[in-house]
Amino acid sequence: MATLRQLTIFVAVAEYKKMNVAASKLYIAQPTVSQTILDLEREYDTRLFERHKKELKITGAGQILLERAKEIIHMYDSLEHAMKNLHSQRPLKIGATLTIGNTMMSRLISLLNERFPDIDVSVYIDNTQLLEHRMLHNELDLALVEGIITRREIQTEPIFEDRLEIICSPQHPLAQKSSIKLEDLSHENFIMRERGSGTRAIFENIMATNHIPFITKWECCSSTAIIDAVRHNLGLGILSHRCVKEYAQNGEIQICPIDSLHIQRYFYLCYPQHHRFTSQMKDFSGLLHELASTDSL
Repeated sequence: MATLRQLTIFVAVAEYKKMNVAASKLYIAQPTVSQTILDLEREYDTRLFERHKKELKITGAGQILLERAKEIIHMYDSLEHAMKNLHSQRPLKIGATLTIGNTMMSRLISLLNERFPDIDVSVYIDNTQLLEHRMLHNELDLALVEGIITRREIQTEPIFEDRLEIICSPQHPLAQKSSIKLEDLSHENFIMRERGSGTRAIFENIMATNHIPFITKWECCSSTAIIDAVRHNLGLGILSHRCVKEYAQNGEIQICPIDSLHIQRYFYLCYPQHHRFTSQMKDFSGLLHELASTDSL
């Protein structure tokens, strides 16, 4: 079986295409490099390079070994980094709203742990208003919210686009319509998020601006509980598309498109302006922007 040192030498030869150059870059003698390649070819009973006058050309078998060798070296480097930094963890306190916590936070933190094992993450799930309060009192380094941040001391940066959906039970009269008017929601019963929720604040603002009254029948801080109440035809709901799309696809609830109104909003990365932007905050922000650019969350 190939050793880590042999694989490192092999990768260098594949990269520089000349044994003398690889030897120079690794600060070892050229005969050592030549012998290592011969040993690997004997080990796997195949040619790894075609020898040409000016340079080496990797073979198909060599390409397979190269891909695996790079993976092994990367894993080893990650292990070394993690073990050397066991006692120098970088703490990071992240807040997230309930919507974000329910739909993407677990995957995001899992990717962060994988990419930066030396970051010691603590996560707090709450509504926008309470997260804002925590940031102002230095209880959070940063937060992901979908609500409106009102304090100037907090910097906001749009990251993901989102859409709010009106939902109802398939048994509700509105479910029979292909689309509805905003006025159709007048005096309807709603299962609403709690006060302080960004989702609720956006919806209440839209209804107040259009002078349309509605009835808040329930208040709760759980998207799952809202969906369950809507399924049982206890009222309408308004939630992120990310929260309701699977239930709608399964026919458990119905999305009610509103004529000429798409309730678009952003998920924001927020942090106190006076807070020093630490290396762990930069790493988290960079990962977030990378995922947003590829729509990977």
